[in-house]
Amino acid sequence: MATTTQAVPGAPALETGDAPAPARVLKRTKKRTLSRRGVMWLGQTCNARCYFCYFINRIEDHHHPEHPFMSIEKAKHICSTLRYFYGNTAIDIQGGEPTIFKGIFDLIRHCRDIGLYPTLITNGLMLGKPGLLEKFRDAGTRDFLVSLHGIGEIHDEVVGVKGGYKKIIAAIERMRELGIPFRFNCTMSEPVVKILPEVAQKAIEYGALAVNFIAFNPFGDQQSGTRTARNVARYSDIKEQLTKAMDLLEDAGIEVNVRYMPLCMAEPRHRKNFYNYKQLSYDHHEWDYASWLWTMMQTQMMRDGNTTPPFHIGYRSHELYKRDPHALLARCEAQPFKMAIKFRAQRVLARLRQLRRGKAALYIEEAEQRAEDDCAYQYHEACRSCHARHICDGFHGDYAGFFGTDEAAPITDMPETTDPLYFIRDQEKLVEPEDERWAL
Repeated sequence: MATTTQAVPGAPALETGDAPAPARVLKRTKKRTLSRRGVMWLGQTCNARCYFCYFINRIEDHHHPEHPFMSIEKAKHICSTLRYFYGNTAIDIQGGEPTIFKGIFDLIRHCRDIGLYPTLITNGLMLGKPGLLEKFRDAGTRDFLVSLHGIGEIHDEVVGVKGGYKKIIAAIERMRELGIPFRFNCTMSEPVVKILPEVAQKAIEYGALAVNFIAFNPFGDQQSGTRTARNVARYSDIKEQLTKAMDLLEDAGIEVNVRYMPLCMAEPRHRKNFYNYKQLSYDHHEWDYASWLWTMMQTQMMRDGNTTPPFHIGYRSHELYKRDPHALLARCEAQPFKMAIKFRAQRVLARLRQLRRGKAALYIEEAEQRAEDDCAYQYHEACRSCHARHICDGFHGDYAGFFGTDEAAPITDMPETTDPLYFIRDQEKLVEPEDERWAL
């Protein structure tokens, strides 16, 4: 398959030092493979108060076990597990807000040393400070995924920080000056929807590599009450402005992705950009389901205590993820020999199942479990006639509780399919050449 390349000047060099960073060559490709990107949460300590945040209850509750940052030793251990057990080659480092984690530069250097090339997911509030971005660059940060949730006062309202927009723009301007690559996340809460094209224009103006538009859905045990019919936008109301924003970005050659919306909300030309759970693991900007299951357990998200043993996807993996991790860890510490045998058996059986059924099939099963068990996605009666129903999650259960599911518009202008790549294989994504040491 033909590919095109482009240079991104001033990207951070693989080796740190005083020499100017060489141009970074990225490849546009339609090739789709399972992501090898991991994710970790350092702790839910943050200098913003985004009302849509999945972890807002943990950020505001200083006594929550996940609130304080973990030690640098624990963070390094988690990263090493992602690299050497799960085979991840890139990582998204999150907090809360990772730029205020005291050991962040040490952690970034550790990741680069072991071949786990780091992205920081950040609100950008700190990064406009003189000299700080240079420190992140020199430590080995590969890029930043910056949370731009509006323009001007709308952004400030959404993130709960007066003057936050000026700070994030100052940081983005410095990234552009220094040649540090960055991408945008934008959560489509109700106040932001009307200005989605303006967000797209900012991405074009500053040269973002990609923009992710994310539906305002809850995940995990997100505290109820932060979502209301006033700040959650209807999908059908999002569609017009989202379509305009996507057209602007694609015309400018900027990658655009939409997360967690029904596929029927996309114009046919944009179906390739929509990612539900079954597509998500084929986006190299998203997370590997196997390691994500492990890092999402509370023992891997809190300051105190050891981590639970890692496990492979494919045999009782989602069941292990849903178990009480503290009870599981206690058993491992009380009966180390017996539990070591059990985890070794799980890994062997999972590997055998991967060989027998194929890893891709197991990732589809995991996607279905997440959509059904964790998020209670629902379908409308009309979805029965949709030819894309097998690769679409439908309507998030929480959203359906607000608005129902009657916005469903069956897709019938294509053959019925069970292939999660059916649409997304037509999207060009920016990745680094396979022979490079680091990859998006």
